[in-house]
Amino acid sequence: MTRQATIRTARSLGRRLAAIGAGVVLALVLGEIVARLATGPRPAAVLRGMHRAAPGHPWLYEMQPGARRVAPDGVEYTINGNGFRGPESTRDKPPGTFRIALIGDSVAFGYGVPFEATFGRTLEARLQSGARDPSFEVLNFGISGYNPYTEAELLRGVVLDFAPDLVLVQFCINDLNDPTQHFDASTMLAIGEVPDAAFPDPTRRQRPRATTLPEPLAAACDASRLCTLVAAALEPARPLEEMLAALKPHDRPSAAEMAWLEGLYARMAREAKARGAALAVVVMPYESQLAPGGEDTLQRELRALGARADIPVIDLLPAFRRASTQDAAALFLDMWHPTPRGHRVAGDELQQSLACAHLLPGIGASDCARATD
Repeated sequence: MTRQATIRTARSLGRRLAAIGAGVVLALVLGEIVARLATGPRPAAVLRGMHRAAPGHPWLYEMQPGARRVAPDGVEYTINGNGFRGPESTRDKPPGTFRIALIGDSVAFGYGVPFEATFGRTLEARLQSGARDPSFEVLNFGISGYNPYTEAELLRGVVLDFAPDLVLVQFCINDLNDPTQHFDASTMLAIGEVPDAAFPDPTRRQRPRATTLPEPLAAACDASRLCTLVAAALEPARPLEEMLAALKPHDRPSAAEMAWLEGLYARMAREAKARGAALAVVVMPYESQLAPGGEDTLQRELRALGARADIPVIDLLPAFRRASTQDAAALFLDMWHPTPRGHRVAGDELQQSLACAHLLPGIGASDCARATD
């Protein structure tokens, strides 16, 4: 073959490969469009791709500093330089400031609502209103998918370095579920071995998702509807009974689950106290509890836990029940995520309860009396 023939063959091959490549790209783009049109908005998955693995750290994964995402419903999620939702903050506490650290899962994070509408932000606004000394600051350390195990590890490894004066640990009913699905729902990352200590009942832990990806492939796949659909199709199917059991509210927790929870909360309280901070548990209700005759065994169990461990437990269920009878506006987006109104109810009640528990400096008995009128 002559040199010119070789060149012509190479050029022809290059054009064919380019055409094939363009066809593949076009097919992927069209597939992504079809996948988005077929599945509709997926606000619940909008946070996927905003996380990164935390190798060597027991909290397993964390938010990507600087990440930003706008959900189909228009809610914006912006992650600050420290890896948490909200404005930038320094580890050094400003002089004359009473700093509150809020730890929790997607409820504390504020899934489905603007940051300014979250109950942590509402609490801060209530505390900052009027002339107060000291001033108050609430830092949001909530991360979607976390449970008391990852929250305890984050408190020890990160949060206490911000020198909080008060730590609020938000409890959600799904904290007693097998966390496998909650971790998997938050990220496709290969986050490494999840220890038995992360499970309320290790004997009933589910198998982890088979389809995991290294960074940055996980973030890219999380951002693509087509990729996540393909990953879901390749994932071995879980029995329906297993999935339902993982998501079922634990209205009546077992002794093993409560012992696991008490151990973690007691450890968090000890470690906070050693760094000069108080700790309280904030119990967020869930939607079905607002119905007439709704279950409240869990709240009684948690109040008993607090009495045993000498940890203040703030039960928000009575405030939500009162609010649900005042007007028909929704308090929940789904089973456990509050609407902006629900967050406002939580923030208002939290400010009042903290005052009554004498956990806020400069806010005395008169504030508590007004709060309970």
